[in-house]
Amino acid sequence: MSKRTEWVAMIASGVGLCVAVVLTIVSGVQYRLAEDRGLDPGPAPAWIVAGTNGGLLVFLLGALVTVVAGVATLLQRRRATRLAAEAPTV
Repeated sequence: MSKRTEWVAMIASGVGLCVAVVLTIVSGVQYRLAEDRGLDPGPAPAWIVAGTNGGLLVFLLGALVTVVAGVATLLQRRRATRLAAEAPTV
């Protein structure tokens, strides 16, 4: 796999993690504001839960693709080095 694939996967992973963190903070702030008003905060809104889950999913997939691409790159280099060492010298 190419370095471009690794970079895209790392960026997607970072964006997914940022989305999950920001939505978790938004949910906490909403909870705190409801408590300050003396209301029962209740569950988080569906859009926050869905966005957090989506962000975590993008983070997980990006991290997985990054690891697979890294391992594939290492194996390609190892194979190329081994083939170069086994090549007959003329």
